[in-house]
Amino acid sequence: MTAGRPAPDVLDLIRERFRTLPDRTAVAVGGQSLTYRQLDIETKALADRLAAVGVAPGRLVLIHRRQGVRTVVGMLAALRLGAAWCVLEPDRPAAMVRALLRDSGCAVLVYDDGDPATPPAAVRELTAGCGQPVTAVAESGPAPAPAVAAGRSDAVVPPTAPAYAVTTSGTTGEPKAVLVSRGALAHLVASRAEDPAATTFTASRLSWDAPLLMLFHTLCGGGTAVLPDERALPDPEAAAALIRRHRVEVAVGPPSFHLLVLPHLAGADVHLRQWIVGGEALSAAQAERHRAALPGTRLVNEYGATETTVTVLAQPVTPASLDPVPIGRSTPGNRIHLLDERLAPVGPGRTGELYVAGPQVAEGYAGRPADTALRFLPDPFATTPGARMYRTGDLASADPTGALVFRGRADGQLKVRGVRVEREAVEAALERHPAVRQAAVLAVTGPDGATALAACWLPADPAAPAPDTAELLAHCTALLGGQARPERFVRVAGFPLAPSGKTDLQALRALLAEDPGEPGGRDEPAEADGAPQLVTRYWTEVLGHGDFGPDDDFFAVGGNSHRIVELHLRLEGRWPGAVRVGRLFDLRTVAEQAAAVASEAVAPEAATREPVAPAAGPPTGGARPDAAYEV
Repeated sequence: MTAGRPAPDVLDLIRERFRTLPDRTAVAVGGQSLTYRQLDIETKALADRLAAVGVAPGRLVLIHRRQGVRTVVGMLAALRLGAAWCVLEPDRPAAMVRALLRDSGCAVLVYDDGDPATPPAAVRELTAGCGQPVTAVAESGPAPAPAVAAGRSDAVVPPTAPAYAVTTSGTTGEPKAVLVSRGALAHLVASRAEDPAATTFTASRLSWDAPLLMLFHTLCGGGTAVLPDERALPDPEAAAALIRRHRVEVAVGPPSFHLLVLPHLAGADVHLRQWIVGGEALSAAQAERHRAALPGTRLVNEYGATETTVTVLAQPVTPASLDPVPIGRSTPGNRIHLLDERLAPVGPGRTGELYVAGPQVAEGYAGRPADTALRFLPDPFATTPGARMYRTGDLASADPTGALVFRGRADGQLKVRGVRVEREAVEAALERHPAVRQAAVLAVTGPDGATALAACWLPADPAAPAPDTAELLAHCTALLGGQARPERFVRVAGFPLAPSGKTDLQALRALLAEDPGEPGGRDEPAEADGAPQLVTRYWTEVLGHGDFGPDDDFFAVGGNSHRIVELHLRLEGRWPGAVRVGRLFDLRTVAEQAAAVASEAVAPEAATREPVAPAAGPPTGGARPDAAYEV
């Protein structure tokens, strides 16, 4: 790519491949594929049909179908008309689809009328309810008259014309459509260093921007682009089979998916030269697992946002990489700023908010000028008038080599008992335990009503004995300290994936809500109603789990001063006056507390009295971790 010159338009490059490589496979999605000649014919035919119903340069075409080769045909057909595409699968909420149609000024919705997921009546209802005229075009419908459509495709448009729109929920959960120009897409393709004729694989839906990282680079260079279809998308084994069948050379997938597919790729490094991860934090532990499974496959960590055309930072991962693995340095032509609240650059080694400037900054949010103005700001460091930069909301700092390290979200830090905690740092620490393959940490409401951390974890070896909660707590405490450690651990059989290929945190949150924790402690006493049994039950309620024994230290299995108060209220309700709250900092096991309440309890008739509130003032006993008396 020559400095100062616009990158070639992607459609011009792909048309050249139509001419020079007609018989090579251009795209394979699941079990279907098209050669470059077939792709030329199919996209031209659909472009003619779309032109006949009024699609013109600058308009948007919604591809509303399940993932397959026809999805790619629809994307290129829109480009041939100078229009933009947007892909949304039929499983997306109707409200999201209507919001996109309303905000984007969509002209045409293309759907598969042979798919039960998109019956014509439902599509007509969808387009009629969006508040503006939208033409629905069935893929198997009649072709337009040749005289009407002749000469309409392969329109010449400026680089500023929109190429595609991608829906993103952002931090508010309200769907927005990011508009990306043809010039930004062309720059992304030109900035890639990979072999353009390679066979590539992307583990994501085409409704997200991740597949664009290599899809157009591959088509522009005459390679073969491989993607999973609707059935293979959530299946790591099916994805691995595609990688082997097509002898894929470059693969792209977020860390969550990469970790799931690794066990199924042994030996694939004979042809798989590179795996690119991005979209989530990559831990050094996961990088080590990659080297063990695929020693001949280069691992690259990349960073970007939908609003900056997929990726703007890259970093090869080596055994010497830090933890977390750096997100790297700017890709050619893009400019990265780390700024403070006054938009001034931060000093060396300091953490600042990450801003992106340069040719890959998107046009903004369709139909949302206020949101656009909030995130796309004038670039005070540019020499070109009118240049803009995108405010990512991510925090980063430069390591000693100059590579950037992700430090969490500016608006996404968790505050746990007054201490700010980075969720990604907790996950990375837990994944350093040899028995843990993958972890995801969520903020939940603890038994005492305060914010707490819950960790879902996937075992490295499902057949091996699992570490108990006390062991995981001790491991996290050693690395993170008491405040940042999770207070609840839930072992999972697998991590659910969102359509983007990242971990589906909402699904994990639902799993946590369904899993109340283990009903009782290890080695529970036999007495059905005795003091040890009841104290064990109260510990389980307060801690949110039952993975402890009668001689385990309360603070070692997740207890803290708040939970001591909760525990005392329960003990006081059953054995009023038997033990003061301060003594519980010295009586720290089930056995000790059960013996105390059994020997010091007042007369049985006193058990009917109302519970006594905990005494004010500091607890007795020496100072120890987590022993600050807080209410």
